Amino acid sequence: MNPTNAFPFTDDELNEAGLLGEGESLSVSESVREAIKTMRERPELLSESLVLFPQLSLFALQCMNDSGHRKSLASSPVFSDASSYPSALSLATDATANSPYAISDWERTTYYHGISPGGDHPELLYRSDLLENPFPTPKGRHPHLPTKTACGVFNTPLNAVWDTVAPQIRELLKTLKIRYSAFNTARFVTHGEDGKDTLGPIVIWIATHPGTTTAENAHGASLEILSLLKANGVEGVVVEWYEGVVERLAG
Repeated sequence: MNPTNAFPFTDDELNEAGLLGEGESLSVSESVREAIKTMRERPELLSESLVLFPQLSLFALQCMNDSGHRKSLASSPVFSDASSYPSALSLATDATANSPYAISDWERTTYYHGISPGGDHPELLYRSDLLENPFPTPKGRHPHLPTKTACGVFNTPLNAVWDTVAPQIRELLKTLKIRYSAFNTARFVTHGEDGKDTLGPIVIWIATHPGTTTAENAHGASLEILSLLKANGVEGVVVEWYEGVVERLAG
């Protein structure tokens, strides 16, 4: 079979990414279910790059799923009171408003601009290079907003040790009582106003359950993750955090 004409994901991969829902399961948004259905029925529409770099597509689907959940919650009568849902999701940001690890609203809402179809993208909670690599401050009435594309991680020192360090990161997060819903590796290409593309560093990309993790929590955990990676010969990595529920719930 020609690999470019095949659905690129196994059920195990979709399940691990939190994208395999059953029936009316609330764990997978309607838009993601429709996208996966179309991909299964018309695999010939998938580009070769999607097969060669399936992690990019899984990221996009996860972002779509997270966005779908946020929209569903925002429109739900249970969360229609402005004092309920917004305050719950902004708990981590509000708690760190005076923290050196807090990020601006501009960075939080625009950092991942472009990585998800339809203009939806996750919001940044914290990143380990926050102080060394400041996010550009918008200038003028109509500031340029760079876009990003999420890519997989290939041919790096991390690839050689990922099977070793991934379980260690998982255990570390559990030990620190971080309520994470997923973590992956990625690299982000930033598309600049001048038309130039810049490939960013390797990122350990961690999703946490909304309202459960502060910037201080993320900072402390990031230091330990970076130390663990350095002990395994991997440096120059950034740990980035966002809020999102991408795990599969019982259906």
